[in-house]
Amino acid sequence: MSAAEKLIHIAKEEVGYLEKKSMKDLDHKTANAGTNNYTKYARDLYPSLQGQPWCDMFVDWCFVRAFGQITAREMVGGGFSAYTPTSAQYYKDKGRWNQVPQPGDQVFFKNSDRIYHTGIVEKTTADKIYTIEGNTSAAKEVVANGGGVWEKSYHLTHKAIAGYGRPDWTLADTPKYKPGWNYDGNGWWYADTQSTYYKSCWQIINNHKYRFNQDGYALTDWHQIDGRWYYFEPRAGHPLECALYTTDGQGAQDIGVF
Repeated sequence: MSAAEKLIHIAKEEVGYLEKKSMKDLDHKTANAGTNNYTKYARDLYPSLQGQPWCDMFVDWCFVRAFGQITAREMVGGGFSAYTPTSAQYYKDKGRWNQVPQPGDQVFFKNSDRIYHTGIVEKTTADKIYTIEGNTSAAKEVVANGGGVWEKSYHLTHKAIAGYGRPDWTLADTPKYKPGWNYDGNGWWYADTQSTYYKSCWQIINNHKYRFNQDGYALTDWHQIDGRWYYFEPRAGHPLECALYTTDGQGAQDIGVF
């Protein structure tokens, strides 16, 4: 399965998901359906934007599920944004903006004011594109803020198509990381080789103990792990050295710097 096929497979599995009227049942496809823009896609990637239009959140979520947050971010131009004009600009700045679509491309739609909706190209024919879009409806035309994940199709010459962002698939096929500690806007992460990084695990590095989350970032602050609470405290001047505390409900106990 190619990287594009993997992305499309994940997006296709989400078809039929309906946004929720509250934070209840976010992982269920149809339960608690409403019109308040509550979704698992915002919860997982954009919690501060829960309740906002989510077509771009859906695309980013699919990339993260397929390739992990660090690789996915680079594949789509170096950043994530829930604002479609910004996401389109990431591709343009990297020279990855196209007018001829390919499966796996991120398609962007425009109205009279700006780029305002997005989705994933599932397949193409001589005269049409087939897409998977979040926050749309089953109606034939482009529908932004439509409330669900749907498969749709358009003629290649559709006036609302602004263009296509082409992900850098080479990063998914052969990821290249700088071994050791790395930092981006979300925090510190550690590449143990040029193609892998620590995630969902404890690691001892230079005699210090760290916990990495499912996206690969070293934890800070309080976290509950396997039923126990731990506090990871950055040391002044040494942002990666963490004091580790645990608590059993009777107060935090300092168990040392590892």
